[in-house]
Parts: sequence; C-alpha cells; structure tokens
Amino acid sequence: MGAGYVELHAHSAYSFLDGASAPEELAAAASMHGYPAVALTDHDGLWGSMEFAHACKGLGMKAITGVELTVAGRHLTLLVENRAGYRNLCRLVTLGHEETRRQTADGRPQNPTVSLEQLERHAEGLICLSGCARDGMLSVPAVSGDLAQAESLGRRLLGAFGRDRLRIELQRPFWRRDRERNRALARIAQRLEVPCVATGNVHCHHPSRARLQDAFVAVRLHSPLDQTEPDRRGNASSAMTSQAEMEWRFRDHPEAAAETARVAERIEFDLTTDLGYRYPGAEDPGADRKLAELCGARLADRYPGRSEETEAAARLDEELRVIRVLGLSGFFLLHHELLELAREVAHEVRGDSSVRALMPPGRGRGSSVSSIVCYLTGLSHIDPIRNKLLLGRFLNEEITALPDIDLDFPRDLREKLIPRVHDRFGRERAALVAAFSTYRWRGAIRDLGKALGLPAGDVERVARTADVYGDLEDFMGGAADTIGARRARSPRWQALIELCPEAYGLPRHVSQHPGGMVIATEPLIDVCPVQPSAMEGRNLVQWDKDSCADAGFLKIDLLGLGMLSAVERCVEEIARVRDQRIDLSRVPYDDTATYEAIQMAETTGVFQIESRAQMQSLRRTRPENLDDLTVQVALVRPGPIQGGAVHPYIERRKRLREDPGFEIPYLHPALEPALKDTLGVIVFQDQVLEVSTALAGFSAGDAEGLRRAMSRKRSDAAMAVYQQRFVEGAVGRGVDRDIAERVFEQVRGFSGFGFPKAHAAAFGLLAYQSTWLRVHYAPEFLCAAERAADGLLSTRFADPRGTAARDHGAASARQPRGGGVPGRAWARRASRPRIHRRRAGAGDRCAGRRARAWWALRRGRRPGGALWCLPRHARAPGLGRGM
Repeated sequence: MGAGYVELHAHSAYSFLDGASAPEELAAAASMHGYPAVALTDHDGLWGSMEFAHACKGLGMKAITGVELTVAGRHLTLLVENRAGYRNLCRLVTLGHEETRRQTADGRPQNPTVSLEQLERHAEGLICLSGCARDGMLSVPAVSGDLAQAESLGRRLLGAFGRDRLRIELQRPFWRRDRERNRALARIAQRLEVPCVATGNVHCHHPSRARLQDAFVAVRLHSPLDQTEPDRRGNASSAMTSQAEMEWRFRDHPEAAAETARVAERIEFDLTTDLGYRYPGAEDPGADRKLAELCGARLADRYPGRSEETEAAARLDEELRVIRVLGLSGFFLLHHELLELAREVAHEVRGDSSVRALMPPGRGRGSSVSSIVCYLTGLSHIDPIRNKLLLGRFLNEEITALPDIDLDFPRDLREKLIPRVHDRFGRERAALVAAFSTYRWRGAIRDLGKALGLPAGDVERVARTADVYGDLEDFMGGAADTIGARRARSPRWQALIELCPEAYGLPRHVSQHPGGMVIATEPLIDVCPVQPSAMEGRNLVQWDKDSCADAGFLKIDLLGLGMLSAVERCVEEIARVRDQRIDLSRVPYDDTATYEAIQMAETTGVFQIESRAQMQSLRRTRPENLDDLTVQVALVRPGPIQGGAVHPYIERRKRLREDPGFEIPYLHPALEPALKDTLGVIVFQDQVLEVSTALAGFSAGDAEGLRRAMSRKRSDAAMAVYQQRFVEGAVGRGVDRDIAERVFEQVRGFSGFGFPKAHAAAFGLLAYQSTWLRVHYAPEFLCAAERAADGLLSTRFADPRGTAARDHGAASARQPRGGGVPGRAWARRASRPRIHRRRAGAGDRCAGRRARAWWALRRGRRPGGALWCLPRHARAPGLGRGM
C-alpha cells in the first residue's frame, strides 16, 4: 500500500439521518478516487458494515471496519485491527445500546453511549482515533481552551490503547477556528508522544449529496432547515474527495495525511472472511448419517407403493449428496429440531382434544418447499415430486450462502415459539434479525417537505397522490398536477423534487424482521452487535437478512400468517357448532363448487386471491386445478406484471379453452421445457434460472447470481454484465442475437418481486383450502377471518342453526333464521356480509352505537392487509357524539 491518503472516517446512510449515501456508493466513489483502502465508521453501529465490506471486496479495495462510538457523551473513532478487536467492538456497541429502549424526560429513546470504564475494558485489538471536530473527546475541551482536561483524557486513552493504537484525529471541515483547533490537538499529540492522523469525516459520496445531508439533519432534529443551521455542516467538505485534495487540505500537517496509510497497513481484519461463526450442529460428525436415516425412514411412509417412489428415492439420494458436499446436514437437522420444538408448543397451545391437533404446527413457504428433504422431515407440506418443483433455486453445489427455510405459524403459536427458541439455545446465542425502513416517495415527501418548511397541507396532498411504485417522472408529474405547475417551479418545491429521488431507497431507521432469527454456538455479541428489540425481553442483531446471509449466519424464519390462524379458528368453530372434525390435509382438491367460486371471483376474505386485481384476473384465467392456482397466485405480482407476462398468459388460456389444439408460441424452442407450464411466459423465479441455463448455458451458480442481481438491491452495472454474458452465451449456442436480447429483456422485466414456484404452490394450496372453507362453511370462515384480522368489535356469535350464542370477540355472520339456504348461494350472499351479520346479532353489544361501530369495522383490514369489500358511509355515523 502506497504512502497516499486513506480515508479512515466515513459515514453512510446507516448513520441514520446523518449520512446521505449508501455503502455501495461510498465504496464506488473511493475506488474512483484511487483509494487502496477505506473505512466505514457509522454512528454507534455496524448496520452497513457487511454490505460495505462486500462492495469494497468486489472493487479490489480493503474495507476497514469501524464505528464512531459515543463515549460519555462524546465521540471516538474506533477501527478494528484484528479478530479480538472486532469482538471487543461488537461488545462495546452492544453495551452502548443496552438502555436505548428507555425513554428520556421528553419521551424520546435514549441515545447509545458507553462509559470510559467500559471502553478501557474492551480496548484490545482496536485502534482509537480521538474523535471528530465538533464532538470529539479531545476536540471539545481543546476548542474551549481547556487543554489540561484534553491532555488528561488523552492520557487515559493512552493507558487503554497504548502508543501503537492511539492517534489524535485532525479534521478540516472549513469551519471557523479549524487551524487553531488542529494546532491545539497537535500539541496534545506531541505531549502524549503519539502521531496525528487526518480524516475527512465523510458523510456523502459526492458533493451533490451535501444538500440532502443537511436536510437529513433537519429531519433528525424535527425542525426546518432555517432553524438548524448551527447543527448542519454548511458546506460540501464532508463529501468523498481525491487523495490529492485531502493532502492539500492538510498541507499544514503532512505527516497526519501520511499516517493514514500506515494505519491502514496495520489492519488485518477482513469482515467477509474472519467472523468465525458456527451454527449449532455444524460440527457434528454424525450429521450426514442422522439426516439420511431420518429421511429414509419417512420415504416409505410418504410414498407407499406409489409410482413416484423410484423417482423420489433418486431425488433424495441426489439431494443428500449435495447436502453432504456443502456440509449442510447439521443445518437441516437443526431446522427439524426447531419443528419438533414447535410441535411441543402447539401441543401446549392447542391441547389434545382440539380439532387443531390434527393440523401440523406450521407450514413451509418459499423455495425450500421444492426440497424432498424438507418434505420428508416435515419442514414442507408440498410434495416436490408430484408438483415437479425445481431444486436449483433452493439448493445447488455453487451456493455461497446458507439456504433459506421459511416456516409459517398461526399467530398464537408463534408468540409462544419465539421465546421458547430463545430459551432452548440461550438468549446470548439467539436473536431476531434487523430490518431497515427505507425511504419511498411518500415518506421522503413528508420528511423533506417539513424540513424545507413547505406548507403541511400541500405536502400531505402531494404525498397522498404519489404512486408508491412510480418512477421519478411520475413523481414530478404528480406534484405539478397537485399543487400547480407554477408553484412546482418555485425554489423550495424544486428542492423537494430534486431531493426526494436522492433519498429514495436510503435507510431511515432500524426496525425488526417479522420472524427472522439467527442462532450461534457462541455468544452472538462476539460476531455482531446486538441491541434490544421493540418486543420486551428480545434482542436483534444489527444486520438485515441480506447481511446475515453474506455473513453465513443461519437465519430461521418463524413467520406469523394470519390466514393460518383464521383457518385453525374456522375448523375449531365447525367442530363446536356442527360437531364435525375437519382435517384440511384430506379435503378433496377437485371440489367443483370450490373452483366455481374461484372462477366467479367469489373470494372475499380468501388467502392471496382476494385483491381486486386477482378477482379481475380469476374471471379470465378460470383456474381448474391446483397447478392453475399455483400459477394464479404468482401471476399478479410486480415481477410478472413488469415482465409483461400477465396479458399473454390470460390470452393464451382463453385461446386454449376455445381451441384445445392451439400451439403456444415460444421465442425459441429451447424455452419450451422451462415455460410450458406457464404458457410461454416467465411467472416464477425458478424460470429465470431455467431460461438462463437452457438458452445461455449458465451454470446453476451463474443463474442464481443473475436472480440475486435482479431481486436484491438491483445494480444496473451488475445487470449489464449479466446481460452481456447471457447474450454472448446464447449466441454461442446458435441463438439469434435479437432473440437473445428479447429474452433477456423479459428476464430483466421480471426483476420486480416474484414468487418461486415452490412458494406459490404452498400459497396456492392454502388459497384453495380457505376457499373450500368459505364455500362449505361460510359463517364460520367469515367469523374466523375477521378474528384473525384483529376484529374491532366484541359481539355475540350465533351459529348457523340459530341456537345458543357465544361471545367470540369479533363480528360474525350466520344464515338468516329459517335456514335452508344452499351453501353455494350462501357463499354468494356472504360477500355482502353486512345484512346477515346484523340479523345474526353482530354489534348488539354496541347498543345505540352499532352504526358507528360498523363504520369502524368497514375501515378494518382482512388478513394480508387488503380492505374488506363492504359498503362504506361517506362519514362515520354520529361522528360528533362520543362513543
């Protein structure tokens, strides 16, 4: 590494509402300026560190892991030198967040902070820089003229880190008294006999983002820009710049600039390779044998005398071989152990006598449903042989991260299961996965509009008209239509229009993944910082699911699915009211009445096929079996819609109904095996892999890389590389270049959210089962669906026979007294539940307030978040009267 300047202090957007650039943008800018190494030092956290490390590695740079830590209310910059230093940094950040769930006197969460004593106990392996110009531990007393206190603090740091690992940090933000402050700090460094080091305190990757960084500061302080000038940086000096510029900026302290390269050379730690993480069971020498015995014992049970037995045995042998090669037998055994734990919890929650005891504790979803190992171990309820599910999306010899196994549970069971997992593996070794709320158009408009001091009413109008999935052109046109073209050209509105696209996609704050957990054999705080979650008694790691996957963490998804809760409540109610015990695994999957209801779009309240778009599509596609329903569930998604798959699929189904001899058109004959089931269009994620393999000769790993480039923080540069490889590979296999380009455009269009086929099969089955219940047991189903949606009313439930009532804690429906309404007709009437619920006595406990209560219910939501399709008053009845 040369003697040029290296940036050792930089903030990304993961210094929430302070940094204004993504980690990848900082890495790209540093590479463009020729830096051999660069550090990321976000405030009190490592949220973006894994993302940054992989971005730097791809660009051939050394990524230095660090944090700007708050110590006794002031800032220190800590850089990781080795594995021991990383472990200590994780522990320090964890300590800093221990009290952040407690509120201050004004009701806000406490800021992270550690004490000097805690810092001294965890100094090994860390390089300490004395902090930034404004809030640094030594710069604050130095600026105030208290050099004695600054030297005293410096000596305390010297005692903890030693002369080899302590540097006095100099910065030039072009504020008043810059030179005076740096001269004072240089004198302290001379007295302590330690070097000075220069840093840029970078907050954005390019000077054009400086305005956004100022606006973020105003958002963080809940004040307009006019009132936050003392707290803002005020210029573009915090942007990433060239080595030559930084050396000129510190021309009064040339040794401080040169010291940056010497510090960078000391860094040994590589976050992408040196974590040392292990999951429970990873080192079990007998794991391969145990998994093979478990699957072999259940193979005969699942395929007794069936024609698919030979194919299933061959598929199992191949999967077990791949699993052995990848060393993942312990991974599957651990998930099986968790499923058995879920069975114990389900037994406690449901009881022995409940009809719910007939049902499995949870269901698999996602690409893992394609695995026969998951099917045999109970992690999936979908037969991958019968459904012809492709394994490569989930498991292949070229995968670089642990595969995902997602499990859905009823909500009441999941609430008990997550604490039990913490208890089973130890609270130090199990934690939830973080998620990051990122800016979309509406959030950016509201936050930045307030920061710019724009009228609140106008800002809200523009935000409400913004298309959530729209692009910049849609946003600009919508703003002009809402406030008028003339006002939209005013300076402040123009600033909003320019800033919102820059903020789009950047993280705003940390939140919690809906069900992801990580488990380790050693304390998690040695491999990633941990902080309290919003749920009392639970913690979360500071990385999201993508960073956890890059780190090689075993991530377990224990997800709560409202429709599973509704289905289980429904079968309980059927048993209570009608004395019938329903086993959903044994319902007929060729029920004519059920498919008629689906084809007529009578699916209000049904899982996945209840939205307006789905209902419109159902009347045209007219699904006739579970395979059709699998396609239907996946069809109305952003990926197939953007890829132009929806209308061709619908039209070809119509042509096939009219003319069974109609031949499906394919852009190339090689695509027919991959796209035959979806009539020549790409509907499933798996088909991206199959098309890439069939047409361009991609390996399984290459195809999975293309899928990730499309779906995970899509990179135009990465897509351009894959496009070239795809087209050249196809041309090399005799495909016309124009056809290869057209096929890739279909693949590119699929880059929006889409389902793997296995996931769609799992959801399609639940969609069928919920429709079957709606058709044959409509009163019980509608009641259970409302309860699963956290019903707003506590009312009486009257059973379909008109007998005794029971308090269900939710509005419910029944047939009118007198009965005799056939189930088919009742299902149609149930789509207008307002009349029948009232006849059933729903809302009686609201006395004279029933009309207002029903209005409130109509504003409620069904499972999945869609609004109930019920008549609505223009305003709430009795809005001026108290409830």
